[in-house]
Order: sequence, then structure tokens, then C-alpha cells
Amino acid sequence: MPDYQPKPSVSLIRCKSYDRGLVEASVRRAVALLGGADRFVRPGDRVLLKPNMLSGKAPNKAVTTHPEVVRAVVRLVKEAGGIPSIGDSNALGSFAKVSEVTGMARVARDEGAELVELSEAVDVHGKGKFKHFELSKAAMEADVVINLPKAKTHGQMLLTLAVKNLFGCIPGRRKAQWHFKAGVDREAFATMLVELSGLVRPCLSIIDAVVGMEGNGPGSGTPREVGLIGASADPHALDMVMASVLGVTADRLPTLKAARGLGLIPRSISEIELAGDFGNPAQAAVRGFRLPSESSLEWSIPEPVRRLLKESLTTKPRIHRKSCKFCLMCQTACPVGAITEGRDGMSIDYRQCIRCFCCQEVCPVGAIDIAEGWLLRYLG
Repeated sequence: MPDYQPKPSVSLIRCKSYDRGLVEASVRRAVALLGGADRFVRPGDRVLLKPNMLSGKAPNKAVTTHPEVVRAVVRLVKEAGGIPSIGDSNALGSFAKVSEVTGMARVARDEGAELVELSEAVDVHGKGKFKHFELSKAAMEADVVINLPKAKTHGQMLLTLAVKNLFGCIPGRRKAQWHFKAGVDREAFATMLVELSGLVRPCLSIIDAVVGMEGNGPGSGTPREVGLIGASADPHALDMVMASVLGVTADRLPTLKAARGLGLIPRSISEIELAGDFGNPAQAAVRGFRLPSESSLEWSIPEPVRRLLKESLTTKPRIHRKSCKFCLMCQTACPVGAITEGRDGMSIDYRQCIRCFCCQEVCPVGAIDIAEGWLLRYLG
């Protein structure tokens, strides 16, 4: 493994509510501690702000980046002379509707920023394990990308933070193709996300952790007050600090584990320069933060044994039929066609299911959660 050379900086600022003035002051301070907006944006730069716009949920549901965080960054970009746009490729619903419900459209109107659906793709050649990507043309042609993730849990990746948020730079249905390509290999999917972040190259990541999401994330978990705004020029370093705040070590988070294997993060969190309101991440720790069900065993046992014991040793999506509204979103999102509608409701064929949890991610009513195999529960 190559040695990690630079000492990255992460700013971590207390922010207890989404009051507009408080959020703007917190974001300004977080960026100022990294050298100020002028370090990242030059006059005339076309700047794409990439929030999390998973689906059309109101800001208080903690599914998407809060619009006041986006507003604060738009203002900083304009003050630095940049030309801001706000864009994502949402998983559920029309982009126009999602933009309205999440508050992004109002921010764009109020602040004079363009809304951009990241739907048009261009071919990009990768230099690592994955040699070909179809990425958002708007993201690749922007002079500057500023990454604005939401701190949340995630059924497949455990947490969705700065690096995972950039998956939205893959347009529309192509996301499902990547889930199918990676199959149940979580390590491969995490490596793809790390390589993707290296192609998009956000110059700055600012995470909305004022209110995060715990439990059945990323779309149906429970809002949880975290009270933080974090920022860094290095998305991996930001993820390392934020994961630690939420009680997750680097060796447990798949994207950080992949980044470490590529020499992209330090060996210890103590090698990160932390600025702001805390001397170390432990001082900002959230006690008892609930993570989604996790199967660490299924990813380390030999493949022949895993095939034989797949049902008993893997987590899988589970449909609660009493909660299901039969919107068919899960069926549409499934990249392998494992979900069907029957007389008794929606069903998952686990012989086909690749455990990508796309169905759980897009379910608008939280009717799909994560179930552990019986042997995994016994061993746990």
C-alpha cells in the first residue's frame, strides 16, 4: 500500500439548528478555517453544488441536504465571483418535483442559481480497477464541484457521507447498472465509489450533519440531532472524521477501507488536522447512533461457502406488506428484476436478489428494511 503523504485538514463546527443566520455563520466559519472561499473558487468559475437529493422528502425528514446549507454555499460562491448551479440525479420522482419538495428550487430562485438535473452523460476513462464510467456532463464540465452530502446511514455502505454522495454524478438508471455490475461485492462497489470521487474531484466537501439520519437509511431512517457542519478539501478525510463522530472506525466503513487500500487516507485519525470547535472527533461524538443491520461476516468467508450458505449468512431487503402502498418503485429500481407484484403483495426472489438495497433506498414509505439471515443472527 502506498504511504499517505499530505496531512489533510477538516473543520468541524457546532450548529444546533437550521436557523438561516446560524447555518450561514457556521458554513462561513468552516470554509474560512480551510483558507476561505477564494481558495476554491475564482471569479468566473462555473461551480456545481452537488447536494444529496435522493427523493422528494421535506427537509425535516433528514433524507436530503438541508436547503439552508445549500443557500449558504451559494452565497459564498457568488461572493468569490463564481457562477453557482445546484444539481443531482435523484433516485425517486421527477427532478422538478424533488427540487420543489426538498427546498432546492426555492434556494435557486432566491439566490439566482441554476438548477441542473445530472441526466446527460459523457464517457470517462478510469485509471484504476474500473476503466469506464458514464458520468454527468455537467459535473465533468464544471470548473469547480462542491460536494454537499447529508450525514446518513446506508443499508449497503453503512454510512453515506462525502464520497458516497458523489454517486449522484452517475446519471439516472446507470446507477442500477453499477449495482448489478458490483453484485453483492460490497468491497468492489466501495472501490468504484472511491475511484469515482477521484474522477469528479470535488475541490471542497461540506457535510450537513446538523440533523442526520440513523437506523433504516438512506431514505426511511430516523432523524437524529448531530449538531455539526463539517468541511474539507479532502472528502476521505472528512468521511474519516464524521464516521468517527458517529461511532464508526475507518476499517468498518467500506469506502474508507477501500481508500486506505489505495493510500488515500492516513493510517490514523490523529494524522488529520482538525480545526474549529473540537480538539478531536471524540469530543463531538454522538452516543448510541443507530446503524443499519450489518453483515460483516458475509464479505470475508470463502466464495464457495458463501454460495452454499447465502440465505443464512447474508442480510437482505425485507418488504413489510402491511406498510406497502404498491407504488412499484422498488420493482422499477431493482437492477435484476427480483421484485414482482402478486396477489398477496410485492415479493422478492432472493435467488436473484444481489443485495444492492436499491429497493430499500427508493421506497417512499419505509416499507422495506434490512433483515439478517438466521445464522448471522445466531453468530452475532
